[in-house]
Amino acid sequence: MISNQVLQSTIDSLKGIARLDIAIADIDGKVLATTFQEDRDVSEMVVSFAASQADSQAAGGFQFFKIFDEHQLEYVLIAHGDTDDVVYGRKACRTTDSDSFGGLP
Repeated sequence: MISNQVLQSTIDSLKGIARLDIAIADIDGKVLATTFQEDRDVSEMVVSFAASQADSQAAGGFQFFKIFDEHQLEYVLIAHGDTDDVVYGRKACRTTDSDSFGGLP
């Protein structure tokens, strides 16, 4: 398991790139690192999402993504920001062309 300090450093860097707030939670819903002040408890949403078959899901103003290690679900990434920014970030993450952004706007 990765230390909370490493997780915090990583999401701080990602926030600078993606320009949206990010949190990392374990599959039990405990937030391990975050770039935003939580104004409500997201643990129930994280647990519900972790148990679902979906790889990503929008709910309650957040976008949830599963993070796997060796095919084992380890974490949930929570993106919080303008909906267009979250969707654009998702498109950028799915590109397979390392030389371009695959024609993204």
